[in-house]
Amino acid sequence: MYRLLPTLIAKMGDAYPELKEAETLISETLKLEETRFKKTLANGLDLLGKETAKLAKSDKLPGDVAFKLYDTYGFPLDLTQDVLKRDEGREVDTTGFTAAMDKQKEAARKSWQGSGEAADEKVWFEIKEKSGATEFLGYDLEKAEAQVVALVSGGKIVQSAKQGDDVSIVVNQTPFYGESGGQVGDRGRIVTAKGGEVEITDTNKKAGGVFIHHGKVVKGSINTLDAVELTIDARRRNAIRANHSATHLLHAALRRNIGKHVSQKGSLVDDGRLRFDISQPTALTEEQIAKVEQEVNDRIRMNSDVTTRLMPVDDARALGAMAMFGEKYDDEVRVLAMGGADIDDPKRTYSMELCGGTHVRRTGDIGLFKIVGESALASGVRRVEGVTGEGALKYLGEQENRLYAVANLLKTSPADVVARVESLANDKKRLEKEVSDLRRKLAAGGGGSSAPEAKVIAGVNFTSRVLEGVPANELKPLADELTAKLGSGVVALVSVDETGKASLVVAVTKDLVSKHDAVKLVKIGAEKMGGKGGGGRPDMAQAGGPEGKLANDAVGAIEAALAS
Repeated sequence: MYRLLPTLIAKMGDAYPELKEAETLISETLKLEETRFKKTLANGLDLLGKETAKLAKSDKLPGDVAFKLYDTYGFPLDLTQDVLKRDEGREVDTTGFTAAMDKQKEAARKSWQGSGEAADEKVWFEIKEKSGATEFLGYDLEKAEAQVVALVSGGKIVQSAKQGDDVSIVVNQTPFYGESGGQVGDRGRIVTAKGGEVEITDTNKKAGGVFIHHGKVVKGSINTLDAVELTIDARRRNAIRANHSATHLLHAALRRNIGKHVSQKGSLVDDGRLRFDISQPTALTEEQIAKVEQEVNDRIRMNSDVTTRLMPVDDARALGAMAMFGEKYDDEVRVLAMGGADIDDPKRTYSMELCGGTHVRRTGDIGLFKIVGESALASGVRRVEGVTGEGALKYLGEQENRLYAVANLLKTSPADVVARVESLANDKKRLEKEVSDLRRKLAAGGGGSSAPEAKVIAGVNFTSRVLEGVPANELKPLADELTAKLGSGVVALVSVDETGKASLVVAVTKDLVSKHDAVKLVKIGAEKMGGKGGGGRPDMAQAGGPEGKLANDAVGAIEAALAS
């Protein structure tokens, strides 16, 4: 289907220019989805075959099995019905499928109802109606005075909390940032005028602007209407600021170096790291990661101002400010600009986004940026993880320590580690090949060109081996070698691994494939070892089974099949 995209763009690209801009993303996404569905189809058909093998011809496929195919393996019910009806004339127990679906929904519903979220939300809305939203002072202050307007414990409004109690505190104004927009909430302390002290472990935001400070009373008590002093953990906040500002620079660098199709699909910013999810169908290359990382660090070293402006949301978007995923915006928004002049258009700012989070004053406050991970998150979505400042220095220090440890083990200098590892890897490959060759020679009877010892069964030469410690991937080359020496005949090889599982290969020389089918013979042998199925070509087939101790019985079953 992805091959149709150029024709679509040629016909509709002028009317929908975003098709041209996102051509690579659309094409790769379509291609990936088709590839993934083919894998889903293959996995589903394999499982379906195993399940139907257990049924009588007149039996319906049980509904719970059809639901498992759908829920666990992504195999749609209508596809299951179509395959069974076409190939076997078999029906699916749709009543059982619906029952299994309803059972799962009910379990999910009970789990949600038991979480207490609905009850908690009601409490925060009650507080909002009575006392209004919390005023946030944290853009400019790390410490502030306020008044307690509500205390909540065990999901209920209380008038006081004493030492040892877990409590959630709402005040009229706060420097504590409430978790939102991917940025975690602040930690710190709240102290009352009478000496009561609460250690705040998290802050979040509910009911459209009520900041909730979660913590434990560690000294004295706290009461509704108490005058309090709130102090955030400034060191932690500074680390969060650096990581959050770095995500904005990272977003701009990704769009410049990867493509305009890149947009934010989610983020998490805390004091230890930043995590940024983007629309991108394929993995970033090492070269792309290096370019993005370098560009972000270039912008950090420019040490340009980070500016904030309040303006109507429509004006902000008209300026080209990008909205952050998952963030809800009021009519008036904060527009955050950083990174100096844009590389491609000096009249524009490098990064301009709508954001309600806390940020550094200048880009140089970020210190250093390092990408530490890049991985797949979902179809068409990649996750980039990074660290900044002290976190980046710590990460680089740990990497350096690992390098020195490896160098010591290899008895070489850090500069020569790569060359030394390459040499060891080449030696390992050479030795593995030698071991594999020797193992095959021993299994084949010590090498040489003489034909292996064989039985004659119903006029057919037959030779077999039950092997310990021979990897399954070496059985086919060994079978090829034995059939070449045998000239005409059938070869059966069974390898048993350390867990007791068996792998079986059956090979039939070309002159006998009209009489003996390797696929049928391998299935007969596999069944003796508790295996099902098996596949390959008429001249070479492979299967397996969990009961390796019955390997000799498997060989005997193949002999009997040849005799009959």
